[in-house]
Amino acid sequence: MKKLILIMAAVAALASCAPKHMFSGNISGIDSGKLLFVCNNEADEMVMDSVLLDNGNFHFDPASTKPQILMIVDKDHFIDYITMYIVPDEYCVINGTMTDYTVTGSKFYKDWGAFHETVKGNLAKLHDLRASIPTEEDPDFDMAAYSATEREIGKEWNDLAIDFIRKNPESDVCAYIARELTNAEYFYEADEIISDKVKKGKLGYLIEERAQLIDGEAIRQASAKNIYEGAEAPDFSLKTSTGETFTLSEHRGGYVMLDFWGTWCGWCVEGLPNVKEIAHRYKDKLTVVSVDCGDSEQAWLNGIKKYEMDWVQVYNSRSDAVDSKYAVQGYPGFYLIDPEGKIKMMAFGEPAHFVEKIGELISE
Repeated sequence: MKKLILIMAAVAALASCAPKHMFSGNISGIDSGKLLFVCNNEADEMVMDSVLLDNGNFHFDPASTKPQILMIVDKDHFIDYITMYIVPDEYCVINGTMTDYTVTGSKFYKDWGAFHETVKGNLAKLHDLRASIPTEEDPDFDMAAYSATEREIGKEWNDLAIDFIRKNPESDVCAYIARELTNAEYFYEADEIISDKVKKGKLGYLIEERAQLIDGEAIRQASAKNIYEGAEAPDFSLKTSTGETFTLSEHRGGYVMLDFWGTWCGWCVEGLPNVKEIAHRYKDKLTVVSVDCGDSEQAWLNGIKKYEMDWVQVYNSRSDAVDSKYAVQGYPGFYLIDPEGKIKMMAFGEPAHFVEKIGELISE
């Protein structure tokens, strides 16, 4: 009985020491006394929470507990930030300054802390390089040299990351690292090393998403030579916001304007009133189709409601990669498809300047 009581007491003591918050710690050197925590909420909308420091101490519980990126930012000095990843059922403790800190906590964050120590010197180089950018126009600033140095630092980070993955193939942190690798060669090397346990684990989807992005870029590069005004528009079928299917080839005989956009894209959102004007003004001759790119399905549906997008809306997942098939060069991207299924016009950027031009083209 005495032994049982001792065990129960030990369990209770451990429970009392368990962290009450997902993120906590001590960050010094913040003059404003505030940190900004930036992530998405349950509705996939970006939120910024301002957290007061108490002698440098902080604690924060995200608006959403699903896996996602979290940015911790010095409210008055945006060049200083800490990038973390929210992992459900784990806790993280951060101590130090915005540019020199340690990470520990539960298993995932202990591994994260070990990786951070590996790349800390590299991150310091990148921080110092970015701090060297002049705040005002400087004719003597050598952008080419800056870019070359940035590429060198990036290569060093990739090399350090691959070395960490080789030594820790069973760590879930490898899924996050793979997501951050900057080119296909490094990614596929990591993919060969990372264990199946990690790939099938709670963060394995990050590896899959990165693979889809890399494959999408390969498709975009391969498609670019076939996408030009006068070329055949690639056919596709995508789900609409009303649960139906939109197939481009079924609209032969009429004009279609494709609007490649995303809720994350400020220029896209700014241009939506013009897209709406085109959809309404020319509705008898033209079908406008907004093709969402880069959003979760929930963020897409939220955006449609928020911006009152009452024309055809379709969801383009990373695996669909329709924007890659159209070799979209920037967002928003617009393609006018003629009644024969040929690309009549391509344009990128805010659409106000071609509202009238669309009318001219579909009246020819």
